[in-house]
Amino acid sequence: MSRSVIPPRFSALLIMALSCLWGVVPLDADEAIGVLDSFDPSGSEGAGVWRIDGENYVVRSDSENPIPGVSSVDGAVVPVLGHLVRVGYDLQDGIRYVISMQRLGHGPEAVQDGPHLIWKNATSATMITVVDGEVIRTEHTGLSDGDELPTPSRAVPMIRVESDPVCPPASLPAARRILAVSDLEGNYDTFLTFLTGNGVIDGAGNWAWGDGHLVLNGDIVDRGDRVTELLWLIRRLERQAGDAGGHVHFVLGNHESMVLAGDLRYIHPNYRFSTDRIGLSYDRLHGPDSELGRWLRNHNSVVRVGPLLFVHAGYSPQLDRLGLDLDEINETIRVGLGPPAWPSEARADLRTGLIWHQQGPHWYRGYFPEHAERWGGRPGDDALEAILTRHGAKHIVVGHTVVDQVGHIDGRVQLIGIDVAWRDPSEAEGLLHDEGRLYRVDATGQRTELAFEAVPTPSE
Repeated sequence: MSRSVIPPRFSALLIMALSCLWGVVPLDADEAIGVLDSFDPSGSEGAGVWRIDGENYVVRSDSENPIPGVSSVDGAVVPVLGHLVRVGYDLQDGIRYVISMQRLGHGPEAVQDGPHLIWKNATSATMITVVDGEVIRTEHTGLSDGDELPTPSRAVPMIRVESDPVCPPASLPAARRILAVSDLEGNYDTFLTFLTGNGVIDGAGNWAWGDGHLVLNGDIVDRGDRVTELLWLIRRLERQAGDAGGHVHFVLGNHESMVLAGDLRYIHPNYRFSTDRIGLSYDRLHGPDSELGRWLRNHNSVVRVGPLLFVHAGYSPQLDRLGLDLDEINETIRVGLGPPAWPSEARADLRTGLIWHQQGPHWYRGYFPEHAERWGGRPGDDALEAILTRHGAKHIVVGHTVVDQVGHIDGRVQLIGIDVAWRDPSEAEGLLHDEGRLYRVDATGQRTELAFEAVPTPSE
């Protein structure tokens, strides 16, 4: 069916339905974000003709608000001239009919992005930064590893060039202290508060945790509007921790792999605006010729530190039956990062499609009772023990699936879930392993030892 003959209301409902499904959701090809120049509501609920960045859009009363798939912005109720509006639309006979709308509640001056360092060759690069909605480009030549470059960004005033990022180890011996968090989703300020409250960084934002290990268990990107600042912070802390005898582990999740492959459904609308102004897509700004893109592509998807095996979504029994060691899993994923998103052959074969397969480490949800049936059934204790024995661990720590609080999953001591909300410090939690004991910690550093209460298995 041609896109132009799908009724606008049906298209909106279809997109909303698809957004709720696991798996491939096609990007809406007709989408725009820009400044609201004028609107002429000729009907109820804001219906009428809206002019956005010099183009007319016909808004019907059945248009959806906000756009499905975006959870971090609730859309201002009252349209304000000069504010940003994001629209999904059907083009019919030269007329843009809005099928979904999101009013962002701020103007372009609120948009910050970058710095992004895009390499032109081995020694020269273009730095692109968006400050208060304005794109700033600076050219740099004669660059070499270790150079520090000033930037126009207030949050990231300096970046360091690392021309040849090194792949981090996938398995390390037990550490005295391990602190793990997951699914930060661009919540930069809350993360800073959490790190400060737990003594990981000092008041200047520098590493202060000595030989401690900090684990970011995937989904650092998407949804929030301060992703870039968060990535540069983690990158800097990696280097500082290493210098102090500690370690920062960035475990890749499904949203990192989606962004690197060009599946941009979940980026914050501010980034859609900034990339339109920059003239490069969001995935290109994180491509293999960008400083952040190179760095992201060198990380692992499964990491063991002492007794803790970290994987973003879950380690499935089906994955275990492949008999792969951690390095083989990580290397297979690393070489496959990038477009295309959702290749059919990768979704069909787990061994070659670890990034996209339902049983792969970026997607598997079988540990959780409410999802287990769809992901192949609840894995038995023997299956879990086989995974842990293979990799010399005692616990599997996962994010990806939201939990009420950091703690054991399904009454099983082997499984720990750590995906909690990070919108503000009152919600933030992490998992602390300190001198062999496990704790839930909040943004103030308050510890609560993890209680374990076994629950009967379904056969009991």
